[in-house]
Amino acid sequence: MRATEGAQGNRRIVALAAAIVAVFAALGTLFSHHRSIGALSAKNQAILVQSRATDTFNLYEAKQIRSNIYRALLSSDLVRDAKNRTRLGSIAAKEEASSKDVLAKAKDLEAQASLEDERSESILRSYETLLFATTLFEFSIVLISIAALAHARLFLPLAAGLSVIGLAFFFVGLLRR
Repeated sequence: MRATEGAQGNRRIVALAAAIVAVFAALGTLFSHHRSIGALSAKNQAILVQSRATDTFNLYEAKQIRSNIYRALLSSDLVRDAKNRTRLGSIAAKEEASSKDVLAKAKDLEAQASLEDERSESILRSYETLLFATTLFEFSIVLISIAALAHARLFLPLAAGLSVIGLAFFFVGLLRR
């Protein structure tokens, strides 16, 4: 009767181990998918901000070109009327002055895009780490299943070792941002 009780106890341990590792595998899958969505979202945000930065740099260049055209007109003496010369000079000065603010905004947007890109890369590394942990958990489930089917206790310590390593990667992946 004791042999039957021992075998039943082993089956319970194996079933409990499989259930626990399966829960960790499910959590790893959940968090890794969440991180992949976060990485894609951050990358999209980086692309949008970079696009805004490019548009803002283009606006800066347009203002610089207009200012240079007005100054070239003034330098060429094609406009001789004093009132028109004053107006063109004033417009050129306004374009020049406002272009500096636009350039500062473009540089800020570019820096923001760079930060978003770095953030997306960090989240992607977290995703990869969580995915690796999930793979280790899945291998552990396979080893536990083999141990249960073949009544081979040898696979249980190996599965436990893989699960512990998987847990380490799981927590590293969770903490990485």
